Amino acid sequence: MNNARPSAQDRLESYRAMLAGAARSTGVFADADGMHLEIDGMDQGEPECICTLPHACPTANRELILHHIEIPADLIAMLEATGKALRAERAEVQRLRQAIENKGGRPAKDYAAECAMKCDEPAFQRFMAERHDLKLPTDKDKTATRVKFVLALNSRKDLNENAPAAARWRAMVQDFEQWRRGR
Repeated sequence: MNNARPSAQDRLESYRAMLAGAARSTGVFADADGMHLEIDGMDQGEPECICTLPHACPTANRELILHHIEIPADLIAMLEATGKALRAERAEVQRLRQAIENKGGRPAKDYAAECAMKCDEPAFQRFMAERHDLKLPTDKDKTATRVKFVLALNSRKDLNENAPAAARWRAMVQDFEQWRRGR
């Protein structure tokens, strides 16, 4: 029996749903049996006890139970804020890399890897055949050889080390995307 663990996104959504459906405590009282956590009951003004904590319950456990909604809600909010900050930081890093590339510096992306992946795509191979005289049938190696010839590259590494080569590659990819949309 293989019970695959749900994705982090699915688990987070289930935690959000649990929090949304959880009853907030409306009162706490103590007696000889311990501390009792109450929520609004079905009858107006009649609280119901949902949890009794014995006097022997450690303080940290008691605090976790008393704040059973606030703590996970705070943690989820922190995760969301961290995710938002990371996305903004990634976007800023990419923007700065692109600005450096636009001024003639090192290319912003791993264009060599992108080229290798594109050369393995049948659609890109057809594009190269139609637009750049690649003979069909073809494969990724023949496509890569044709790309290097068309872009005047010694090696795909040039795409990551040479800004003009990277610019020629980006133009070819844009041409490919337009070609694909026109089909």
